[in-house]
Amino acid sequence: MPKPELPKVHCLINLYNEYATLPLCLSSGRDIFSSFIVADGAYKKYFEFYKKKHPKAEVFSTDGSLELLHVIPNLPPVKLIMPPGGKPWLNQCVKRTAMLDAVPDGEWFYILDADEMLYGEARDGFLDIMGSGCIAGSSPIYNPGLDISVMSPVWHPRLFLKVPGMFYDRKHWLLKDYAGRVVEKEYPTKWTDQFVLAHLKVFKERGRLMPHLGYMKTMSIDGWIEPHSKQFNIRTDLEKNA
Repeated sequence: MPKPELPKVHCLINLYNEYATLPLCLSSGRDIFSSFIVADGAYKKYFEFYKKKHPKAEVFSTDGSLELLHVIPNLPPVKLIMPPGGKPWLNQCVKRTAMLDAVPDGEWFYILDADEMLYGEARDGFLDIMGSGCIAGSSPIYNPGLDISVMSPVWHPRLFLKVPGMFYDRKHWLLKDYAGRVVEKEYPTKWTDQFVLAHLKVFKERGRLMPHLGYMKTMSIDGWIEPHSKQFNIRTDLEKNA
């Protein structure tokens, strides 16, 4: 019996100088996704750490990551969103909402950072989630290089059905609906173990690792609240940075 056709799924990729892992990220999803929507560039707070390590750094990728989008074979259509006005993104929520706005209402999208990849039967897992009646789905996450016992069986949902008015706010994983309700808290989420989200931090280029750790430490101290983030201000921030 033939498998049902997979509906359109757009892959939203957060990118900034991830030459080492981007090929794995793209290759793991090129037979699943209808398009890749890539937002390139550093966010403001992270760029402050990155400039200390790399004084000549640009706000956009300069390590060859952007070129890879054109040379890796058999990719679906790629939409590239660059930093607005040549300035760093104000924060992660603004950057992620810019990608989200490129997804048509009524179609599915998956959040996959440039240092992550899908492993396993993602197509079957997607169909399982889509057929559940839920608008959000999650899977286990694993960090290669660590013992399998530390794999997190449940992670923030990454597969969503786009409904009108969605936006990110406050924390970079808090996707909200038009009324400001957090999707993963207020809506049922379907879990599947048919595929795993692999976080490739162990392969991150050394020049990015230390700024990344410094940024993450500061964010954790601040409770992961994105800087310059206020409830319902995402649209205004996008317009200011246009």
